[in-house]
Amino acid sequence: MLRRPLRLIAVPIAAVALPLTVAGHQAVAAAAPTPGGAARSSGNATTVTAPCLAGAATMVGDLDGDGHADKISNPGLTGTRMTVQWGAANGSFGKPYAVSALLGAKKGEVTSAAVADFQRDGTLDMVVNIVKPADGDDPATARVAQYRPGPLKRADLASAKARHSDIGDHGEAQQLRIANYGGDAYPDLAILNNSGDGGLDRDVRLTKPATGPGHFDYDLQVKYGAFGTTSEPPAMPGDGWKHFYTPCS
Repeated sequence: MLRRPLRLIAVPIAAVALPLTVAGHQAVAAAAPTPGGAARSSGNATTVTAPCLAGAATMVGDLDGDGHADKISNPGLTGTRMTVQWGAANGSFGKPYAVSALLGAKKGEVTSAAVADFQRDGTLDMVVNIVKPADGDDPATARVAQYRPGPLKRADLASAKARHSDIGDHGEAQQLRIANYGGDAYPDLAILNNSGDGGLDRDVRLTKPATGPGHFDYDLQVKYGAFGTTSEPPAMPGDGWKHFYTPCS
């Protein structure tokens, strides 16, 4: 049966002021930038792009490379209902935009996304997967499956250095989550993957310095992945961001 994605409609709201706790984090980072962040000067003001967490499912960091913090909300941490609020120079955030809409998802398609500073250069990156679920036992192939290093364009989240990701080649991705499998400073990727014939697996892609999430590796899959079914799905990481980013306060 065709699974219909939850469609999130962005409703314009008034700009939300940047919480004092976030501003405080940025001020501290300006004095001593973290390894994964960067500080940029503009006149007498210093703008910091070090990512931080404004909640378990909310990240604040520079996604478009303008030096101002943006807000990424990821309800349930599944990557399927993610929204972006672009930041302004005065520390406020604009209205939320559904990532699925920015990516141009078509009717009936499911969009999954994962955001992290995979290359630890101070600008957030994104992994995206867009697929129309199959109406049968065999998984569908993704229409779009890419790793998009930041900065990303506000209009469509495009990246000048985007490359194909094989997450859409080994099944039908239903969720994308940040994970910590390598035990290093680079965020990894966990994929809830419909492998067909009732199989629902946890696939993994580990990140290498300066390259982003890697390709499918059988040995790593055996070590960190898991096999399940639609009735008994594998456990998925729920604290991936917390391994790499501290609270904004």
